[in-house]
Amino acid sequence: MDMAQQKAETLRTFREIAAMEPLPERGRVAFQFVAEDPGADWDGFGEAVEDLGYDAEGFEAVDEDEEDCLEIITPEMALTAEGLWAEEEKLTLLAAVYGFIPDGWGFVGA
Repeated sequence: MDMAQQKAETLRTFREIAAMEPLPERGRVAFQFVAEDPGADWDGFGEAVEDLGYDAEGFEAVDEDEEDCLEIITPEMALTAEGLWAEEEKLTLLAAVYGFIPDGWGFVGA
């Protein structure tokens, strides 16, 4: 996992979105994670993030081109590029412990 590359991509994407449309000062962010291996601990990861104050929900793939994912939604936060990255970095490192890798993010209700 190349965290420097992931951070650069996240910051670039955030800035591109913010340039296209005004973002609210505060909001929630949904991060999607997929299992990196068949032995990923879905329940353990979900419980761990919920214990930290996040909402977590699993989604089964509806197409064969997709993967099952665990979506983790932050509490309301300041919507800044650095704030978003701080959350993504923390969740990515925790996800690795349970066998998951990041698969994207989006704003909830923004």
